[in-house]
Amino acid sequence: MIKSLIPEHLRKDWLLHFSGFLTWLVVSFLSLNGLDKDVSFFFKAGAFIGFYLLFSWVISSKRGTHVLRNKILVASQIILILPLIYVDHYRVAAILLVLVATQLPGLLKRRQALLVILAISTMHYIAVFNGEYINTLFLIIIYFMLQVFGFSTVEIMLREERAKEELSAINQELLATRFMLNTSSKKQERLRISRDLHDVIGHQLTALSLNLEVAKHKVPEEFKPLLDDNLQLAKTLLADVRHVVKEMRDEEQFNLSANLNNLVSQLPDCQLIIQSPLNINSLRLKQQLMFCLQEGISNALRHGKATKLILANKDVEGSLVIELIDNGASFHSSKTIKFGSGLKGMEERLIDFNGTVQLINSSIGCTLTLKVEDCYD
Repeated sequence: MIKSLIPEHLRKDWLLHFSGFLTWLVVSFLSLNGLDKDVSFFFKAGAFIGFYLLFSWVISSKRGTHVLRNKILVASQIILILPLIYVDHYRVAAILLVLVATQLPGLLKRRQALLVILAISTMHYIAVFNGEYINTLFLIIIYFMLQVFGFSTVEIMLREERAKEELSAINQELLATRFMLNTSSKKQERLRISRDLHDVIGHQLTALSLNLEVAKHKVPEEFKPLLDDNLQLAKTLLADVRHVVKEMRDEEQFNLSANLNNLVSQLPDCQLIIQSPLNINSLRLKQQLMFCLQEGISNALRHGKATKLILANKDVEGSLVIELIDNGASFHSSKTIKFGSGLKGMEERLIDFNGTVQLINSSIGCTLTLKVEDCYD
């Protein structure tokens, strides 16, 4: 129960966060140990506590969110730690600069982060300079390299994490594409067979029936019963062929909800909830909607890292409105998202049905809305 209350990104990086807490605790203890309980002591203690509160605020945020706010919080940590370094007689407060460096990979690019670390080291040099240029310089270089090491370690971890996410997204797209290609090839093969049956065998059986009908009027009476039997057999066979063709064509009227469920079932860590069935008669419209919803599901998984999708539809003034709601991460303000090639492709697929596409971002995910005004057969 307690584990479920802790966000996933905190559970995954708990060791990094715990080591940061222990580092702060040890540095704070060493810096404050033995000091008189005067105003200076409480100032230092307040600065250490403030530093950790800001540090924990940043690392508890989900990566990629509140970037501007976190940059301000990191800058505030630097402002707090530099005076502590200046008044620290034990020369240990500067270790907290390593904690600052570990927060930079998720906020700044590498060059920007290294410039920030260099600027911090310059201020660090000014703060601890005691007239001994060489000793102070070596001390600053040591702390500078520790900051670079901390930054690089977290940057590598984030880069590997992003690579795994991209690989997972590509794998999900490949699974979805393979499913669609497999389904499409089966449908095309069934359609080809049904056309061959209708165009070749059906036409030949029709010609055979007509020839038997003509022959029945030209043969002696003793052969007419045999011709009647053969004519009836040809008509029965023609009816059977037409029945098979009809069944094969009826299979093309695929169940859109079932196909979407089959698609999502092949994707790892993804759940689709269909609140209401999609009762659409037009085969062509269902095919286009299938491609649009496949693109929407793929985008939700790849860009939003969604794990749950809800599909709902309703009739609004004679128009069919389909909503695909996901629980993915939000990266934009609460406005309509600018169209890319995927959304434009959806619009092109629905243009023959007087359809429109809209993608709305919210605090709980994104909602893809497909509105179709012409749902004809």
